[in-house]
Amino acid sequence: MQGIRGIGRRNFILGCAAAFSSAVLGPVWAKEKPGSGPKPGTSPLDENGRMQIGRSDRCPVCGMRPINYPQFSCAIQLKDGTPYYFCAAGCMIRTWLHPEIYIHAEKENIQSVVVREYFKGEQVDALSVIWVAGSDIVGPMGPAPVPIKTEAEVAVFKDRHGGGLTFRLSEMSDDKWREITGKNALPR
Repeated sequence: MQGIRGIGRRNFILGCAAAFSSAVLGPVWAKEKPGSGPKPGTSPLDENGRMQIGRSDRCPVCGMRPINYPQFSCAIQLKDGTPYYFCAAGCMIRTWLHPEIYIHAEKENIQSVVVREYFKGEQVDALSVIWVAGSDIVGPMGPAPVPIKTEAEVAVFKDRHGGGLTFRLSEMSDDKWREITGKNALPR
C-alpha cells in the first residue's frame, strides 16, 4: 500500500522517526559533543576596550549576527582575552547572569562587559551605566533595556521614551530579570 505521495507506509514512518530524532534529540546530542558550544568572537576588544565585531560573529544566546545591530551590540570578554559579541543587551544580561550556561565560563573569569550608551553610541563599561527598562525602545530581541551614562541623561531619556525600572548591572538577578521581562534568564 502506497502512503503519502507514493513513498510507502514504512518509509513514511521511518522519515517521521528521523525528523523527530533530529528535532528533539539532536540538540541533546549536540551538547555532548566535545568542542560544541558557543564560538567566541573573531577579534578581542581593542586596546581601548572597544568591540571589533566581525561579519561571522554570532550572538551566543540567540545566534543572530551582532554586526547587523550596531546600536544594540555589546560584548563580554574573558580574562584570557576571549570575546563574545551579543546582538542586544538582553542576550548579554542573560549571559552576565549565567555565563556558565551561555559561554561556558565562570563569572569570576569575566574581564570586561562593553555596551553602547544610548545618546552618543560610545562604547562604555556596562557596569558603569544606569539601565532603564520598560521604555518604548525596541531592539533586535524585542523591548530593550537601555544603557544611559548619567542620572541627568536618564531623566531626559524617560521624558522622551518612558521607562520604569532603573538598575545597575551589578544589581541584576534572576528575580529582577523576571520582573523586567516576564521571562526566565535561563533557557528552557
